[in-house]
Amino acid sequence: MENVIDISLRKIALGIAVAGSFLVAPVVLAQQSAPPIVIGHAELAPASDQLALSGSATARRVSMISPLIDGLVATMLVDVGDHVDAGQALARLDPVIARHELATAEAALAEELARSQEAVRRRDEAAEVHAEALIAGTVYESSVAEANIRAAVVRRLQAERDRHQEILDRHTVRAPFPGLVARKMAEAGQWVQRTDALFELVDSDVLRVDVSVPQNRYADVVAGTPATIRFDALPDAPVEAVVTTRLAIGDPAARTFLARIEIDNPETMFAPGMSARVVLRPGAQDAASVLQVPRDAVMRMPDGGHRLWRVRDDVPEPTVQPVEIEVMRFTGGVAVIAPGTVAAGDRIVVRGNESLKPDQTVRIVESGS
Repeated sequence: MENVIDISLRKIALGIAVAGSFLVAPVVLAQQSAPPIVIGHAELAPASDQLALSGSATARRVSMISPLIDGLVATMLVDVGDHVDAGQALARLDPVIARHELATAEAALAEELARSQEAVRRRDEAAEVHAEALIAGTVYESSVAEANIRAAVVRRLQAERDRHQEILDRHTVRAPFPGLVARKMAEAGQWVQRTDALFELVDSDVLRVDVSVPQNRYADVVAGTPATIRFDALPDAPVEAVVTTRLAIGDPAARTFLARIEIDNPETMFAPGMSARVVLRPGAQDAASVLQVPRDAVMRMPDGGHRLWRVRDDVPEPTVQPVEIEVMRFTGGVAVIAPGTVAAGDRIVVRGNESLKPDQTVRIVESGS
């Protein structure tokens, strides 16, 4: 009898176990079928980041100085390496003929001035006599015309004298701006023409450092963006400056844009042609923040757009949904995105996002940053 009872109890227990297995199996299978994912988070971060670029220094102004007239070089007044001021004489051409022509023009002017003064005196006398009706009106009018003609001749000769004075002045070659004489291409005794360069003048008091900014950072780098410059020749002498100009014309081959930084160099500590390492800090001039997500979370779509998978928090089990985003830029291991579709604190799929489907249940196996 006991054996029959034991057998019956075993059958009941086996039935309960089998029934329980049928109830648990769907749950276990569902958990095993949910794809594993690693998540990160969307977060706000300071807008300021660093953009390291390389550049080179150039002079703000470089000019090939030519004479304003043809002539024979009489004297070279400066040499290579001399620092000159604006308006300083650099060279003189032989002025002998120009001086003689000026003297001739001045003599002709002086002669005509005397004649003009005499014509004015006769006109004034004729006016007095004509007022008393002692001479004919035509005689008076003739004296007035003569005085006017002489005055016109004086003005013409004054212009002629001024022209010769200008020609004489042009025999002196002067610096158009302060700078350093970089090259000298003529010597005394040499005949030069207006198309010949005598000097190369470089304004090294202000240097320009040009860098090529990638097109995905074009909107970030603007005039006023802080920059730190380290010249390779003097790495221990950093220069703090700001972007002076951003050129709104890109290089179609390299997909870059020019940013220019001007720095004062009154003591000629740095020289044109030096290479430099430039660190730009976009956004450091304001206190704004940007929304960023892990770079691995961003997927590029066939149409060129971007999307990511967000883990839903409003359902009992974790599920995912795709979200289209606008990527502003990639910086290191993060992507800066436009706000609106994703909020700070949202859970984002970082790994395991290759074959997900909308509203698919997932299994979180690890939490990333």
